Amino acid sequence: MRLALGPLAPDNPDLGNAGLEDAVNCLPLSGGYGPLPDARAFSSSLSSTCMGAYATRDVSGVVSTFAATAGQLYKASATGWTNVSRTASYTTANDGRWDFATFGNTCLAANGVDAMQVYTLGSSSRFLDQSASASAPVASLVTVVRDFVFAGRLATQINAVQWCQINNPLRFTSSARLQSDRQELPGEGGAIVAMTGGDFATILAQRSIWRGTYVGAPVIFRFDEVVPNIGCFARGSAARFQNMTFFLSQSGFYLFDGAQAVPIGDGMIDGFFKADLNPAFRHRITSVIDPINKLYVVSYPSNASSDGTPDRAMLYNWAARRWARAEITVELIFAGLSAGMTLEQLDSIAGSLDALPFSLDSDLWAGGLTVVSGFDIGHRLVTFDGPPRAARFITGESQLVLDRRAFMTAVRPLVQGTAATAVSVQVGKRDRLIDPVMYTAASAMNANGTCPVRANARFHRLRLDISGGYSQALGFDVQAVPEGMR
Repeated sequence: MRLALGPLAPDNPDLGNAGLEDAVNCLPLSGGYGPLPDARAFSSSLSSTCMGAYATRDVSGVVSTFAATAGQLYKASATGWTNVSRTASYTTANDGRWDFATFGNTCLAANGVDAMQVYTLGSSSRFLDQSASASAPVASLVTVVRDFVFAGRLATQINAVQWCQINNPLRFTSSARLQSDRQELPGEGGAIVAMTGGDFATILAQRSIWRGTYVGAPVIFRFDEVVPNIGCFARGSAARFQNMTFFLSQSGFYLFDGAQAVPIGDGMIDGFFKADLNPAFRHRITSVIDPINKLYVVSYPSNASSDGTPDRAMLYNWAARRWARAEITVELIFAGLSAGMTLEQLDSIAGSLDALPFSLDSDLWAGGLTVVSGFDIGHRLVTFDGPPRAARFITGESQLVLDRRAFMTAVRPLVQGTAATAVSVQVGKRDRLIDPVMYTAASAMNANGTCPVRANARFHRLRLDISGGYSQALGFDVQAVPEGMR
């Protein structure tokens, strides 16, 4: 009998679940699961907890990486972090989060209480307040929509957005001729929680989703409440890829494509996530898009995190429509960009090329490539480019022989790997659904590729543990006979 590693679906009943009860520290793929790289530190520490991070490129392609603590802004260099804050200190407000956007060579930063910050890529040495003549609003959110910078969740009106003059991120004064204005979102949608840009504005309020579409003068932008009664539960859960915006609502995870919001966790992981999330710290949720692996990744604090530090992550493959999860502790995650460095610059990072934390073949050293990044609890920049993490899979429960107990004698794990790959299997068994599941001792794969087991019961499930690296985990071949037969 062959059992495939199906989609992660802990929300389904155990018995008859064709999916998985658990899939930990792995990547969801169309035909199974792949290895999840571990995090490795890449920098010195910030002064305190990272509350925002952003990687961008100027018009010539030079990469800059910024990071924010509650009260300071920093820029990465080959030797560490340089404080590029304005002269006056920043106010620690609300959840302390910072938001960033780039328009041309102008990088903007907002924290909801201080003046919008501006930094000219390639020439500035520190962030400065937008000038008084810019009329830039104090806002929590900032993004780029077509030829405009959008500011959202304004300090003076939390259900309003304001956009700059066309092709001028340094001027927000309303002008019909220059197409700048502001818009209150009417109705019962509540405060704006998150925004994403691109060809149109996606505005995620507490209880509704709005689309801002450019139509030109005199209206400039048309705002439509496309999805009433569904809103965003956590600001950091919103992440955009092309015209898709992924986010977490009170009822679960959704994908908004500009026209409709489609549930992507219903009947699979929404119930598990709701029970696992520590809602008191939902402001610590962050998310990122991994375009190479087609993943939407959400880092969050579980109920096991007493201080709110995110200690788990959910990973969704939108092409395969599969989930997996990871147990990893970080302050946040974000979309980094590889800087592109010469051999001399690489040598200066660790003192010698032999001491580099990554191989010279790593994408990290090539310029302008997306690198899923984060900050660990030591406030250090990390990239997920390390060795594969040990993975664990638990199947749903099956009755292998209808109306009878079954005796399982061997399991052949279908795992592609190398000689360094270590594989073991445990069988979970019980006779009644009201009984606790009891697992056999771990059985390592032998020279014949099988894991010998002895498990006599009415209901069975399998646990697969993989370490040492692998390329793909597909499922099992199971040897079992009705009880009393050989």
